[in-house]
This record gives sequence, structure tokens and C-alpha cells, in this order.
Amino acid sequence: MPEEIAVILVLGMLGGMGLTALRMFLSYREKRFAHTGGDDTRRLEETVGGLRDEVYQLRTEMSELGERVDFAERVLAQNREPDPRRLPDR
Repeated sequence: MPEEIAVILVLGMLGGMGLTALRMFLSYREKRFAHTGGDDTRRLEETVGGLRDEVYQLRTEMSELGERVDFAERVLAQNREPDPRRLPDR
């Protein structure tokens, strides 16, 4: 019987400590958000917008590079094809 009471007391103390820590965390978060006044959200939106623009620019550049590689491959392939008017070397 005393062991059961000790287990209940320990669990109660751990639960109380957990609830106190959660309350402190929520209080900190609330104070932090009130202090920034929502500036974090605005900065994040600006950052995301800038990243979207950069991704679009990179996609455009990658597309242009792909076209250049295709062109270079065609030019190199033309240079490798034997001239049908020329006799093969023996």
C-alpha cells in the first residue's frame, strides 16, 4: 500500500512539473509574438516571395542551358558523321 501511494505521488509531481513547463512555454510564445507584432509573418511572406522569384529565374536559366546543350550535341554529331563523298581510309 505505501508503495502505491509513493508511485501516485511521483506521478503527480511529474505531471505537475510537465504542466508548469507547458504553461511557461506558452507564456513565452505569447510574449514573443506580442513583442514582434506579427513582423515575423510579414518577413516570412517576403522571403517566400523572393525565393519563388529565384526559383523561376533558375528554371528559366536551366531551360536555356538545356537548349544550348542540345545545340552543341547536334553540332558535334554533325562533325562526327562521315562524309559520304569521301572514300574510307584503308
